[in-house]
Amino acid sequence: MTVFGMLRIKDENRWIRQVIEAALPLCERIFILDDHSTDATPEICAEMGERVTVINSAFEGFDESRDREYLLSRLLNSVGDNHLCGDVHSPFWALAIDGDELLDGAGVQAIRETLAATPYHAFKLPIRYLWNSDLSLVTTPGHRKVRMDGVYQTFARPSVFRLMNTNFRFQRTPFGNGANFHCSSIPQELLHAAHVPIPGAPLWHLGYNYCEDRIRKYEWYNRLDPNNEPEDRYRHMVAGDVPEVDADAVLKHAGPLRLEML
Repeated sequence: MTVFGMLRIKDENRWIRQVIEAALPLCERIFILDDHSTDATPEICAEMGERVTVINSAFEGFDESRDREYLLSRLLNSVGDNHLCGDVHSPFWALAIDGDELLDGAGVQAIRETLAATPYHAFKLPIRYLWNSDLSLVTTPGHRKVRMDGVYQTFARPSVFRLMNTNFRFQRTPFGNGANFHCSSIPQELLHAAHVPIPGAPLWHLGYNYCEDRIRKYEWYNRLDPNNEPEDRYRHMVAGDVPEVDADAVLKHAGPLRLEML
């Protein structure tokens, strides 16, 4: 059983080294598609050793589905098509995470044990959103401040899938004016098969920890994908951070804001 990492990233120099270091104990190799970073992200990735392959995107414009399909194709080329043509028992897997998601240290063994014995082809991982936390203590249980109201309490995303078909594709979405915003992390053919979250293997999400990052992301989301009412115009991201969204507000997907130490 072999796991490969795949990350599509941009401007993650603050934590990409830590993210890669956390994933390497699980992954044989990690493939990274850098989407025209303007910071030191690609240079840091290039320093991480021969098990990390950095691909500089040749594409223009933002399109999540396109980028993920290209990244997967590069990963599959390294494995070899002869191992993957319709093999439902393929021993090859992919871990698909973002550049601000830190795999829990205990989760490495939990994922290995699960994949070695499973008949399933895809799994979800719990996502724990760090919020106003001291990131120097992110690996220390009991010292991580995490958001736990609304969807944040139980959120899990399909993030691990079996490499068993060279024709896998990533879903097209109606969001982002053609940019396929909110594209899934695993191929569309396996979304219905994503099994329950692997216990003990959370991803610690770093990108919303600081107020200024939440506001910046909130503004970017609304520029890219304006007036998205099903997402409540992303107001849940900035509860208590901007005057128009009070921390005590009950929103469509979350609220009142509740933080816990995990």
